[in-house]
Amino acid sequence: MDKQNPTANPPAEYTWWGAVPDHLRTKTQLADLDLPRQPGGPVRATVTAKGPGGKGTYNLYDLGESVPTQTPAAQLARRTTTSRTCDDCGARPESPCTKTADGPLLCAACAHIHRLRQTQHAAAERAQVAAGQAADLLADEHLVVLAAAYTHRPPTETGKPHPPAAAHITVLDARDGLTLYNRTLRLTGPRTPGAPADAVDPTPALADLATLLADRTVALWDTDLQPLHDALRRLKTDRGVLPSGYQRVHKLQVLASLWRADLDPATARYRVPAPPGTAERLLYLLRRMAKSHEFAISEG
Repeated sequence: MDKQNPTANPPAEYTWWGAVPDHLRTKTQLADLDLPRQPGGPVRATVTAKGPGGKGTYNLYDLGESVPTQTPAAQLARRTTTSRTCDDCGARPESPCTKTADGPLLCAACAHIHRLRQTQHAAAERAQVAAGQAADLLADEHLVVLAAAYTHRPPTETGKPHPPAAAHITVLDARDGLTLYNRTLRLTGPRTPGAPADAVDPTPALADLATLLADRTVALWDTDLQPLHDALRRLKTDRGVLPSGYQRVHKLQVLASLWRADLDPATARYRVPAPPGTAERLLYLLRRMAKSHEFAISEG
């Protein structure tokens, strides 16, 4: 592949090969076609990514503007064609097949499926680990599940969002699902409209919450309390709510993502799961995760 010409001024820049459209190719990729071609127009884009010679910036040309090389058909006939046939599906792609670590030559589609399967197998193993971690967490007799829901005010005339007017905090005992805390905290001044009628002064309510959580292990989805802390800082009443020590607070979004093992087929990356939305649903999800670990043990 060809390093970027420093004088080029391409209209598009890419940061990984997967983002490059199929019609854009480097000189080397054009030359590697079964019927080789060469650039017939200017540099149309660049990609900065890892290539055969290491990470660099490579020029990309439009396949539609390319022209045939001067290589005669008789010379093309002497080239080996073994790397042009996919060992899996039998396709004969224009670009050379990819040799995998375990041997077979695969076309781009089969190579992608092969990588996706390998990633899926690894994800399945991580899912079992995540289920075990959920079971261990649920076994903690001090565990509570916390969720926060916010009351939002309409945006300003310029479209800028207002801080939330209130936060409804729910805490459940993970052992029996009983509600330990269920209050709506006002996050604006007493004269500012928008907060529900049952919203209370946050200072004493947060003191009660901090006392409740002081000797507890807390499970929440992810950044549920960030808008609360931001609002309290504006009110100059911010105080620590969660117990100190990272081992006492568990954010379940990443754990749930690993447990679901739901991969984007295009990128083989984990999909980000939607938040449960309530403490009750979060506890339900955690129990499902732990139960799948128990089922795996019984099946094993």
